[in-house]
Amino acid sequence: MKRKFVGICIIGILLCFEFGADALPSNDSKIIIQDKAGKTDYTHTVFVEVNTATWCPDCPASNTAWHSIYEDGNYNFEYTEMVVDKNTVAHARMNQYNHSIYPTSYFDGGQFVYPNTNISAFQNNLNYCALREVPDLVANLNATWLGSAKIQVDLDIVNNDPASYPGYLRVYIIEFQSTQWKDYNGNWYNHAFLDFAFNQTINISAGETYTNSTIWDGTAHGYPEISSENIQVILAVFDDEPHQGYSSPPSGKPFWAYYVDETIATTLQTINTPKKPNPPSGPTNGIANVEYTYSGNTTDPNGDNIYYLFSWGDGTNSGWLGPYPSGTTIEASHAWIYGGIYNVKLKAKNTIDGPWSNPLAVQIAGPDIELQNMKGGFFKVSAEIKNTGDLALSNVNWIITVRSGVFIGEQTSGLNLTIPANSSVTIKSGLIFGLGSTYIKVEAWIPNGPSKMIQGTGNIFLFIIKVNP
Repeated sequence: MKRKFVGICIIGILLCFEFGADALPSNDSKIIIQDKAGKTDYTHTVFVEVNTATWCPDCPASNTAWHSIYEDGNYNFEYTEMVVDKNTVAHARMNQYNHSIYPTSYFDGGQFVYPNTNISAFQNNLNYCALREVPDLVANLNATWLGSAKIQVDLDIVNNDPASYPGYLRVYIIEFQSTQWKDYNGNWYNHAFLDFAFNQTINISAGETYTNSTIWDGTAHGYPEISSENIQVILAVFDDEPHQGYSSPPSGKPFWAYYVDETIATTLQTINTPKKPNPPSGPTNGIANVEYTYSGNTTDPNGDNIYYLFSWGDGTNSGWLGPYPSGTTIEASHAWIYGGIYNVKLKAKNTIDGPWSNPLAVQIAGPDIELQNMKGGFFKVSAEIKNTGDLALSNVNWIITVRSGVFIGEQTSGLNLTIPANSSVTIKSGLIFGLGSTYIKVEAWIPNGPSKMIQGTGNIFLFIIKVNP
């Protein structure tokens, strides 16, 4: 074993169970409060998975709290936000915890489970998990950026224990700051999970080393525009001994917890890629269907020729341009079809592409949509989609989502709606039936065009839906 700890002074036990997500739980119905701070006597790096969703009004506090604790650097842990309503892989992983409350933090594979947000409780649980006796596993992890959103992951795990180690290996690909999803308050998620590079059982004989390697392809998994400097890779080894856990403490939503015995994280190595460009230069205001020209440049560390790629922020790009001598300023033009704010970015490659530049925000006046007048009523929720432009809009898609307290009618969607110029259309949910407080989100978008979202809280009393002001 890595380390045995002798005696933990329990300062107090706090039980505080209330209705909903304000419960203060753990798997054995108690929270151990310790008068400890920082990394003292940690036997291993703790790993935390956070069950969260973009529609959840309580989740931004958790997003902020975990980021704050991590940035302080006083606790030896890694964590990731599992955005289950946007990421099907995250949803499948959280289903293994039988998740039910948003947000919920799962410490070390479920040794502790904490719904809602309490920084002191987070810190206490980190410390307590870190004192658990663990097998003597030592992991090494390397991740290399290959360009074109591909990452080579190389790992080995040494079992220094006298017994064989059967367990489960997960390697998480995360973004330090999400470029995909924002929380309920409109802030980007921190440490947002994208996908697994490894997700498999392992069995390491005593004194032996497990070795493996893979190339994870971000484009193949739906993330073609990830940037090398924004990626972290986390390796976690879970044991194979089941422990009873509860996602709705003290005894609701049971699951089998498999504790984490080894965690290690790394950022990406890059191989002589061009330097990160400055944001593109060009107009920051314009109108739809008019071409605007943008420019930029960077240098290659070896003086090699460079190719450039502009991302126009509307789902399209310039295609690779070049090659050009290192340091050459290049130009490209683009016209946007719809109104809105678009983030124009630039990156360069020799044989391997480097990081994206910071964005240049460009505001385009033109056809756009607005969402307004979200209302409740008998059996349904409705809202209006407004076309604010002087031309008719087609291919408008929409979704109405009702979360919590709903038995029937959680989600209704529509496709290819046409809205005349300067007009509104009313969209309605399907039949809704339920009981209790609820969250309501309405989204409308045009593919590769403008998108809007409004959300709020309310109450359902059987077939009557009330939306709060």
